[in-house]
Amino acid sequence: MTNARTPNPALLWALLFLFWLVPGGSSLAEPAFESPPERDSAGFFSLDWSGAGRFELEQATGPDHADARIIYRGSDTSTTISGLSDNTYRFRIRAEGAETWSDEAVVVVEHHALSRAFLFFALGAGVFVVLLLAIARGRKLA
Repeated sequence: MTNARTPNPALLWALLFLFWLVPGGSSLAEPAFESPPERDSAGFFSLDWSGAGRFELEQATGPDHADARIIYRGSDTSTTISGLSDNTYRFRIRAEGAETWSDEAVVVVEHHALSRAFLFFALGAGVFVVLLLAIARGRKLA
């Protein structure tokens, strides 16, 4: 005859609670950027990251992040950035409440030159005028 002992339920609950408290035992992976753009000339870009939970996204221009500001807090795993002037921007991501930043992305924003924009505008206006003339001439022949 074997003497089987039943485990103490309080002890099992205590062990489960301790496992939950231990860092790394149940913590989620740190967030990390997924293929951030290196350059932008369109005036907007998207930053995507992996991870679960709530996040903080920080933006800065200097390598030391002295001018950093939090631009997003929440549980989404992507955001669209727009309205930035020409410069080099650094973005960092971390789990909300974490002490250390887990990943950094550097994006260089260089808008198209104004002369190039005016050239495209002039080309578009020229095509429009030619189209109007073709329509007017076609009407005259009909």
